[in-house]
Amino acid sequence: MAANPLSAWWKKNSKTAVIAVVVIAVLWTVAHGNGSAKTKEKAIPDQYASKGRLVLIHAKEKSKSKVPLVLVLSDDNTKTKVFETDSGASTLADRKHFALVYPEPVASQWQVDPNGADAQYLKDVVTYMSKDWTSVDASRVYIWGLGEGARLALALACANPSQFAAVGVVGQFDPDPGPNCDTEVPTDRERVATLDKNASARLWTFSSNKRR
Repeated sequence: MAANPLSAWWKKNSKTAVIAVVVIAVLWTVAHGNGSAKTKEKAIPDQYASKGRLVLIHAKEKSKSKVPLVLVLSDDNTKTKVFETDSGASTLADRKHFALVYPEPVASQWQVDPNGADAQYLKDVVTYMSKDWTSVDASRVYIWGLGEGARLALALACANPSQFAAVGVVGQFDPDPGPNCDTEVPTDRERVATLDKNASARLWTFSSNKRR
């Protein structure tokens, strides 16, 4: 029986073939990325009212297609970078392909005022992400918050229903915080103590199909 020419070729060239496959895989990864964004801390530029304020961004720059944007607000007295890890939201964003920001309160305290400086800062964050960072789908901007961050998220979304497609309120409140604008901005109330990866996943399931 005649020898298999493919078997003979493989014995002679197997090392070269394996190296070639590895090189191609590395080049593809470099060219296309691994699907994960890098988390970066940035200052709001000078042309904004909230210039100089910091925001933690987890989103690829200059996306070719429009992506949803999620703002996630920590509770008072919480380090934003620790909150990013605990929430699991960045890993979720990589899997579900949305842009994510963690706004940072001044001196670890939010001002729960829909017309205050923090509200203006959050609106500036949305504009900054849309104009200067990536291609945001303006019909799919969501805001989630834990504790005092939840109170501010709800207050801002209800005061600006045309800007937010859904709001997520996380915390064990008694009574639940207001205002209640569910008919204008769909609201998910997660009555749990922390915003962890499971709560983040539920918030995304609720929010992701909402459009304004």
